[in-house]
Amino acid sequence: MISQTEAYALRAMTCLAFRFPEFMTRDQLSQAAEVPHAYLPKIMLELNRTGLIRSQRGQNGGYALIPTPQEISLLDVIKSVKAGSPREQYQWNAASSSEVQQLDQHLNHTFSLLETSLEQTSLADIFNISNRPSTEVPDCVQQ
Repeated sequence: MISQTEAYALRAMTCLAFRFPEFMTRDQLSQAAEVPHAYLPKIMLELNRTGLIRSQRGQNGGYALIPTPQEISLLDVIKSVKAGSPREQYQWNAASSSEVQQLDQHLNHTFSLLETSLEQTSLADIFNISNRPSTEVPDCVQQ
């Protein structure tokens, strides 16, 4: 349901959220998010284009979030690197048999639930301190 590009974008954005408002270099972000170094700029270009991140050249440069992690939903990230929602991609035919129509209704309902969940989950929700084990420090925050 989630493409590799969308998963990479979600990983990168989660790592940037951990470090908010600091910048992460391409190397740091690629390593922490486990996104191929050569593929990262393509993803970050789309996220920049939609106003979720900014990039800065130079010694203190890299990538950083523009809105706060609380203001960015997982759906915002997915929509930035993909056109449309899962529901829009699934085309159903109203002239189908009743069995197929029942399946179509179920799938559309399921996609709607997924979309709602993604929309209601912010990047900050992913790393809410109360949910994080106290002894474990995520790779994204290690210096």
